[in-house]
Amino acid sequence: MAGEALEIVIIGLGAGGLYASKGALNFNRKCHVTILEKRDHEMFSPCGLPFALEGRVDSFEELKHAVPSIPRKLDILINHEVTSIDANSKIVKARDLVSEEEKEFPYDQLIIGTGVVPKELPIPGLQELKGKGVHFVSDTIDAVGLQEAANSSTKKAAVVIGGGAVGIEVAEALNSLGLKVAITKRRPAPFPNNLDPEIGKYIVEHLEGVGIRVLFGKGIDSINGEDHVTSATIDGEDIECDIVVMAVGTTCRLELPNMIGAKTDWGHVVVNNRMETSVKDVYCVGDIIRTHSRINDKPAIMPLATSAFRQGLTAGVNAAGGDTSYPGTLNTFLCCIGGLEVSATGYRLEEAKENGFDAVAIQTKGTTKPHWMPGHEEIVLRVIVNREDGRILGGQAVGKEGAAWRVNIFALAIHGKMTLYDLMDAEFAYNPPSSQMYDPISQLAEIGLKRLRLPPKPADRTFTAQ
Repeated sequence: MAGEALEIVIIGLGAGGLYASKGALNFNRKCHVTILEKRDHEMFSPCGLPFALEGRVDSFEELKHAVPSIPRKLDILINHEVTSIDANSKIVKARDLVSEEEKEFPYDQLIIGTGVVPKELPIPGLQELKGKGVHFVSDTIDAVGLQEAANSSTKKAAVVIGGGAVGIEVAEALNSLGLKVAITKRRPAPFPNNLDPEIGKYIVEHLEGVGIRVLFGKGIDSINGEDHVTSATIDGEDIECDIVVMAVGTTCRLELPNMIGAKTDWGHVVVNNRMETSVKDVYCVGDIIRTHSRINDKPAIMPLATSAFRQGLTAGVNAAGGDTSYPGTLNTFLCCIGGLEVSATGYRLEEAKENGFDAVAIQTKGTTKPHWMPGHEEIVLRVIVNREDGRILGGQAVGKEGAAWRVNIFALAIHGKMTLYDLMDAEFAYNPPSSQMYDPISQLAEIGLKRLRLPPKPADRTFTAQ
């Protein structure tokens, strides 16, 4: 089947859609791929928006990049809005937003990766003041508007609603632009879906240390103003500002999957490990899907590009006639807040317990280099393990450097079903300007084995001196 000529239509040019086209064309040279994208540009990197807002990236235009078309193999049509899908006749209809022409695109296999839109909470004043001081950060147009508002602000004060990656990174960016920033959310800990509170507290300390007022655990009552935002009321307190940023999460674009009757759950499209939906010859990838955990195969979601591109490759190969599977998600993420790296993978402690594990958390502080080496920084590591055998179920790290790569080690350990014994045995590179002889990961593993009273690892092989 790998050599069969197939017409594949992909809706949405995000990471999932792009890599779906790559997966299909690399596997089957006879297939033809058409990508339909509503935007007036091809790819852009949404994760870069806070850094362009801050000015660390020179301009928002640098976040956009073109995808080379392949004659007779790959057609990319921007400014094309899909209006309907007929899954029985296998036809996608789309409108050219420039010419207003209605077009039809027959397909053998269809891949949907339409992404998400910012979530809006029912806050008094939100709808009335959208575009009048209330901002979102979901695309370059939104972010440019926020940057212009920050530069022209008269009150030089902003309130950010939301304590996830976007909210915290935007709060840091606005603070660096000279605004007085307050950040709020109803749940008391930052990144509640990724971090245990014991790690989250370091983020709060960092934000307060750079002058951001942290109001986590306090809900926003209203956004106030007539022609423009003048204040926000948080837990009964009026906070003057002329900018309010909504960063409370996203809602999946499910109009097209719903149109063809694809099964949904948790507000996401349900797919199997081949990225197939409940509708024959239709795949879904990216932020809109409910996938599965790599730890125990239970349902999970991960709205990050790092999963979307793997899902895209899987869907593309299978749509082109192949047979491969997506291994599942660990929810591995990284957030850079000013000079602070925050990273996590796998289960939080309570999450591991909810999934049936007798889980415990092991935490330690270390330094990224020997204490006598200039530039050494403190790093905090936390690992979630199964009590009986020390199997790694999750990992978290926070520090000015080194958090990301250590969490990547944890992610690989989870994928390989490794234990504290394996982390203890791991051999890491050492040189004083860049690392410790006894890495904090090794220290964490030793502490964990002692705390769990696990016996020394028995010898699994014997070498005889020659």
